[in-house]
Amino acid sequence: MIAKLLFESQRSLSMRNCTFTIFTPTFNRKETISRTYDSIQSLNINSIYGGGIVIEWIIVDDGSTDGTEILGEKWCKENKLEIKYYKQENQRKHVAMNFAEKVARGEFWLTIDSDDTILPDALEKYIRVWQSIPVEKRNEFCGVSARCVDSHGKIVGDRLPFTPMDVTFTELRMKYRIEGEMLEMFRTDILRKYPFPTYDPRMRFCPEAIAWFEMAKKYKLRVVDEAVRTYYYDASVSIMRERSERRSAANYYLWLYYVN
Repeated sequence: MIAKLLFESQRSLSMRNCTFTIFTPTFNRKETISRTYDSIQSLNINSIYGGGIVIEWIIVDDGSTDGTEILGEKWCKENKLEIKYYKQENQRKHVAMNFAEKVARGEFWLTIDSDDTILPDALEKYIRVWQSIPVEKRNEFCGVSARCVDSHGKIVGDRLPFTPMDVTFTELRMKYRIEGEMLEMFRTDILRKYPFPTYDPRMRFCPEAIAWFEMAKKYKLRVVDEAVRTYYYDASVSIMRERSERRSAANYYLWLYYVN
């Protein structure tokens, strides 16, 4: 089932050029998504491109039953951000993301989960790092990858051996063995070329790495040891995800194909 637009802010009706699409998939996260909303509102954008950038927030509700959409309607009425709130039957994050990529207007793309927050200076950091790539080399890059911190401000995962690193996602994870949550700012036009597989209905959880490893066959990332996102670890969600992975034979074989 294709996601349907439930609400949108008046700001989102404008046809202004959009710099960033921030995508948030959500499922029964009424208790945490407000902090995501607050963090997006707190982003420092006035110093980027002379303050002339536009951010859109695309929320895809994956069949929530806890009243999350009440918050979405409220925020659209507040009209503080360019928001589009879609809802689909429960099909999981990868289906929601495939849809959001098609309707996104931003030149760059970020995914912020509905229990996490983006740091106030994150977009400034991304643009600064992106502009540090020579113009004639940018067609070799799909974006910029940066670090996440936990709720105590500590970097999640391994420190980079050097920074910046101009590497593919495969090299980052397999050659240099860097582990831990990171957050990528992708060029939206490139991201659209690598949708997640949806042909097998048994696939209830699709690892993002399936698309990232495929993208790595052609494009590099500039990776930096700078924090852009606060990652809140939810043990119950992680256990559910692990169970979903184990139950899906399709996931297992796709992992073998892309990782090995």
